[in-house]
Amino acid sequence: MTHYERIHLAMSHREPDRVPVMCQLSQGYMAINGGEKPFDMYFNAESAARAFFKTRRDLDFDGILLNVCFEDDWRDTYEQAKVENTPDGERYILPNGQVYEDRNGQLTLTHDPNKEKNLVDIEEIEPEEVPLRLDYSGAMALHRLAVAEGKREHFSVHGEIVSPFDCLCVLLGLENAMMAMITDGEKCEAILARYVDQCEAFARAQIDVGVDTMKISSPFAGGSFISLEFYKRFVVPFEREVVGRIHAYAPQIPVYTHTCGFIGDRLELMAASGIDGIECMDPPPLGNTELKDAKARVGKKLFLKGNMDSVNVLLQATPESLEEYVRDMLKDGMAGGGYILSSACSVAPNVKPEILKLLVPLAEKYGRYGQEGE
Repeated sequence: MTHYERIHLAMSHREPDRVPVMCQLSQGYMAINGGEKPFDMYFNAESAARAFFKTRRDLDFDGILLNVCFEDDWRDTYEQAKVENTPDGERYILPNGQVYEDRNGQLTLTHDPNKEKNLVDIEEIEPEEVPLRLDYSGAMALHRLAVAEGKREHFSVHGEIVSPFDCLCVLLGLENAMMAMITDGEKCEAILARYVDQCEAFARAQIDVGVDTMKISSPFAGGSFISLEFYKRFVVPFEREVVGRIHAYAPQIPVYTHTCGFIGDRLELMAASGIDGIECMDPPPLGNTELKDAKARVGKKLFLKGNMDSVNVLLQATPESLEEYVRDMLKDGMAGGGYILSSACSVAPNVKPEILKLLVPLAEKYGRYGQEGE
């Protein structure tokens, strides 16, 4: 069975040969383990592609998530960047004036002349004037490389869009967005409705290139930031519209939502948005979702991806402790299909590759269908 087949059987609630394995890797993890210089990985589409492919092959994951994109003119920016040596590493000055520094293998933005110093106030904005990007056809350089490699090596390629709610938080700044929902909810709703068009456009561009699954990144929609009442009002209707448009455009594309932190009180509401699956399901203490509970409540409607604690478990794991942890997780999640073994959120940069390399053998040992509990 191919990697691609294994992922898609699980997402359609059928039983593949074993539970698929696919963690979202942080940029920091790939910078350390991807075999590329951090600056190259961030600004060179071919370098980024090599890092994605190397880490996937090293870990034998069944898919990759493209959570970055590259404009087709990326090469101009990359080649025109000025490089300076500093006592701490290299400094890169981009044509737009931004300055990045490579500090011990981690790339940090240290100067951005284009960044607004003050948060935008909701009173200063008219919804119809909020700028939208509706053409992403020129931002698919990495996606084209990844889809071609996915076809060669038969793995799943997941695209990513950000939710309308995430767009609102970026537009206003997180603090202002929280206040605006209280003081001017109707204007927030009007802005969210506009962002649906932008989300759809970005999804279509990735689907047209050939990604086979779509993730909606909605990190701020958990209980850590907004109440259940606000989730119903400012998240569900607009994510439902985005999901409906993606399904109408490409019915074969599964769509799942990635929300960080505390979502135990809103699993059913997430399902009501029409998605096919949920990612993260942060366990305590990072969140409040237990895999067994999520499986019982929404597992018949949604495929579930995640629940492994990347911070408190994977960073500290030994082969013995990881085996016990994964065995129990598979027992809770795999029955009847619909589960993908994954870290809850991104794999922390300093998780040891030798620990992650154990996940597929453990899925082979404890996650083969027809032998649960062995």
